[in-house]
Amino acid sequence: MKTITLIILCLTLNAVIVCAEDFHLVETIPYGDTLVPSGAPATNSIYVLLLPIHTGAKVVINPVVLKTFDAKEIGQIIGGAVARGLLPSGSILHIDPSPQMEGPPEVQIKALTDYCKKIGITVKVSGTA
Repeated sequence: MKTITLIILCLTLNAVIVCAEDFHLVETIPYGDTLVPSGAPATNSIYVLLLPIHTGAKVVINPVVLKTFDAKEIGQIIGGAVARGLLPSGSILHIDPSPQMEGPPEVQIKALTDYCKKIGITVKVSGTA
C-alpha cells in the first residue's frame, strides 16, 4: 500500500511541475517615446506583465500594462490569477529590466519577491545571478 501511495504522490508531483509556467514582466517604453541621450538611463518606463492564463488545455497570454513598478499591485494581479487557478503555483516570474532604462527599484523587487514566495511563485531578475 505504501508503494502505491508513493507512486501516486510522485505522479502528482510530476503533473504539478509540468503545469508550472515561466512568465515575464518586461520593462519598456511606449511606442513613439524617445530614449534619453546616451549615458543617462530613461525614466519613462512602463512595465508589461505577460500573464499566461490557463483555461483547460489552452493557455492564453494576457498582457497587463502598468505605468509604474508597484510590487503590491503586481502581487495582487499574480495572486488573483493563482487563487482562481488560472496560473499554477510553482511558476517562475522573470523580471526583465531594460539596460537602457532606470529599472525597477530594488525595494519594490524585494517586496514582490517576498509576496510571490508566499503564494508559490519564484521570482528571477534577468541580468543577475
